[in-house]
Amino acid sequence: MNGAQVREFFKQLLGSSLVARLEEDLLRLRSDMDVRLQDKDNTIAALRELMSAMEAKITRYECVIMPTASRAGAELVKEAQPAKPNFGIMDSWADLPAVKTRWQICQDEHEAQIQAEIDAEQSKAAQAPQGTA
Repeated sequence: MNGAQVREFFKQLLGSSLVARLEEDLLRLRSDMDVRLQDKDNTIAALRELMSAMEAKITRYECVIMPTASRAGAELVKEAQPAKPNFGIMDSWADLPAVKTRWQICQDEHEAQIQAEIDAEQSKAAQAPQGTA
């Protein structure tokens, strides 16, 4: 067998209609599988969306309708609500003294010093003998 005959043999072997048909079947099966996988993914996404919508609806029913419609629902909601926290001394904010900054303390000291000077001048004026008018 020479090279031309070998090439002709492989051409007939691999280029036959059977091989072409098998390749077409393989491509068709792959495309069918891709379509089915895509359909499966779409179905799963739709079911997840439906499930989340139903969970939201059930939660709304539990929070809105059940407490007013049944005693068991009212007890369920009452147990689910947390008790009001008690912070003790922090309940009355008005009783707490205001915190002064360093600047406010300095201003208060300065104002007290000025007031003391004014009081000293007034006491000196009151003690001084009144002149004859």
